[in-house]
Amino acid sequence: MLALGLAACDDNQPPAQYPGQACPPGQYCAPGQPGYPQPGYPPGQPGYPPGPGYPPGQPGYPPNQGPPPPPQLPPMAPVPNDPMNNLDIGWMRERARQVLAELVAALPPQQGAQVANVPLIVDDAPGEVNAFAACSESGQSAMAISDGLLEIESQMAAAKATDEYFGTRKLDQYIRLIADHQQPDQPIVRPAPGFWDATQHVDGRKVTRQHDLFDEQLAFVMGHELAHHYLGHTGCVANPFGALGDLGRVLSNTVPVMNQPNESAADVNGTNNLLTAGARRPGYHWTEGGALMTLSFFGAMASNPADAVLFAFLSSHPPPALRVPIVQNTANQWRAGGGRPTTPSPFPFPLPFPFPLQ
Repeated sequence: MLALGLAACDDNQPPAQYPGQACPPGQYCAPGQPGYPQPGYPPGQPGYPPGPGYPPGQPGYPPNQGPPPPPQLPPMAPVPNDPMNNLDIGWMRERARQVLAELVAALPPQQGAQVANVPLIVDDAPGEVNAFAACSESGQSAMAISDGLLEIESQMAAAKATDEYFGTRKLDQYIRLIADHQQPDQPIVRPAPGFWDATQHVDGRKVTRQHDLFDEQLAFVMGHELAHHYLGHTGCVANPFGALGDLGRVLSNTVPVMNQPNESAADVNGTNNLLTAGARRPGYHWTEGGALMTLSFFGAMASNPADAVLFAFLSSHPPPALRVPIVQNTANQWRAGGGRPTTPSPFPFPLPFPFPLQ
């Protein structure tokens, strides 16, 4: 059984893999430079790392393009009992349903009518990290997201918000923690006590920002899966599922087989959907930044054969390094069109290998 907490390094003895340096108290230390990922996940702005397939300029974005910097919020009162900080899974599930409702409301009328009644159900299997558009054995439709993915997205949002306000590298450390230690069918690995600075973790600006980032990531994930339904990839959208209690028992056998062109089309449509929905929100408007953060996580997982087995759904999707330019290209054209959905080519550069059609 995998322990949820990882013991902090001994402050009195520097770890052998980086002589002369002690592991910071309460933090997870990856091999090499303490707390930082190794080759294949190079340093950069936390959450938007450069790498193969990522254009130069601001990490994760084309030069002089991309979403605006995070809001510079004035000092805010501490939030000592935030549901995200407390990993309140019930709250996360409800927030996912609220984000899905915003996405559906922002779709064109015909597409919105197709998916207006498709329910979101939760997969609570330990260690499951996934989201998908599903059909039951009787041809009824649903959306699904796992508790594991909700927890990982919430922890990444908290880490990214901490990095932005306090200049830390929590997101890199958290992603490496999952990549190195998550095991199949086990609860999601959590950082050791002391990983979060007690004052930073409840800072009101950081808490506000992490909620925006969590919603933004969910909007991309669920916008992508929602697109599979209204684009006709599942074939069951006209028949929404009724008895939610029965669907969870058959999900593993009823997820439609997706091909990579369909996945790319879902990325294009899902990105348009999240940006359109985000533009309608008061206050913070969703950008593609949450999508790029999510894809950077999947990219780190895909680079390790053991993690690729753990996150088996990656095999049916284009490599994250190809999905990033698709999202960027779509977002840039959405902005260039004055905030109107576009249908850009999903492949903004020649593919280095034959793209499967089946």
